[in-house]
Amino acid sequence: ILSLQGNELNGTLPSGLFELTNLKYLFLGDNGFSGSISDDIDQLANLRQLTVSENPMAGTIPSALGLCKHLEFLNIDDTNIEGTIPEEVCLLTQGNNDLQIQ
Repeated sequence: ILSLQGNELNGTLPSGLFELTNLKYLFLGDNGFSGSISDDIDQLANLRQLTVSENPMAGTIPSALGLCKHLEFLNIDDTNIEGTIPEEVCLLTQGNNDLQIQ
């Protein structure tokens, strides 16, 4: 678990986050992170929950997130992330996965 919520952090998401390949829970909400969710998110294959809410992030949900086969919860509430949910991410709702997106 890595929780950096509410720490007034800003800038883009550090590339080093994507080297934490065993990470299951990543909480980055309520900061000043900008930029977008990197395609490198697919390196976090064990990720179960990702929260980036309440950040001025923009862009779209990357299709690479669909490679996080264990993802159960994605919180992008109160961001500038827009667009459609990629098909690769939608496929995570099949089988035993019950993906929730806020």
